[in-house]
Amino acid sequence: DGADPAAVAATVAAWPDVSVHTRAEQEQLLVHGMIEKARRQIGLFLVLLVIISTLIMALILYTLTLEKLHDIAMLKLMGARNPMIIGLILQQALLLGALGFGLAGALGHWVFPRFPRRVLITSHDVWTLALMVMGISVLASLLGIWKAMRVEPNKVLS
Repeated sequence: DGADPAAVAATVAAWPDVSVHTRAEQEQLLVHGMIEKARRQIGLFLVLLVIISTLIMALILYTLTLEKLHDIAMLKLMGARNPMIIGLILQQALLLGALGFGLAGALGHWVFPRFPRRVLITSHDVWTLALMVMGISVLASLLGIWKAMRVEPNKVLS
């Protein structure tokens, strides 16, 4: 008591292994440090989730395309153009993505009120997620499209 806080802070700050912060600076460090760490963790989780979702969806679409190789060869033999076959695979991918988005939205509306912390999702977040799902669906369909384009029409005859 009675000491000059600035003089004490200057003395302590001169020590090589100590830093001095005011109460407001300490609160700022604590709040921003925790928030920044949580934000980075959530960001990393989201990136991993997008990558894994894309890979899983690509494998599902590839498997579905493999099951239809005979039908795709038959379509090519009958004269179907490549854009039509690409469109069919893209439609399947977008339908799968829309189904997943709708199911996640319905489940989210049911779960969020029961969640221990308040979850705030704005309409901007929903539209951004919808665009991401469409992008993931298109990206995931590329493997199936690649396989479908490599099918020879004469394969159906053998």
